[in-house]
Order: sequence, then C-alpha cells, then structure tokens
Amino acid sequence: MELIDQLKEIIVDTAKAMDLLDTGYATVISNSPLALKIQTTQLEVTEPVAVMTDNLRYRDVIIQGEKVVINPGLKPGDKVLVLKANSGQNYIVISKV
Repeated sequence: MELIDQLKEIIVDTAKAMDLLDTGYATVISNSPLALKIQTTQLEVTEPVAVMTDNLRYRDVIIQGEKVVINPGLKPGDKVLVLKANSGQNYIVISKV
C-alpha cells in the first residue's frame, strides 16, 4: 500500500471516529426555551446547544381580519428529527416526525 492510500485510510477512520455529523430522534421537553431529550442517550439539551430551523417556528397571519395559524410550531411531547453536529456539541431540529 502506498503512503497516499495509507493517509486516506487514516483520514477516513479519524473522521468516522470523531462522529461529526449524525441524525437521530428527540422529544421536545419545552419550546421556550427549546429543550430536547435525545432518544439514544436520554441526554437533555437546551438552547443554545439545541436550535430549530425556521420552518418549525410558530407562524400566523391575519387574513380578512381573522388570525390563521400557518405553522403551530413545536410543543412539549412532539417527536423531532435532529441533526447532531460537532460531536454532539450542537443539535439542530430538522423536522417534526
């Protein structure tokens, strides 16, 4: 095996061992501030470690004088899909499940 192939193998193994990016599931404990319970580890994480994307935030509009809820947002008990980043230093909520 040539040196370059050995280096490539070491880099790939190191990246896998660091576990930099992964998906998983969590349960919403509270939405303000955002708090999650990660399913696999039972670890509880809160803001700023846990963040949600804009498509999960509460949204409403006024149409002809009536309030219409476009997105109800997250509520305690909701199951969500999370993206684990930076070896678990951050959890990004991608979507409700």
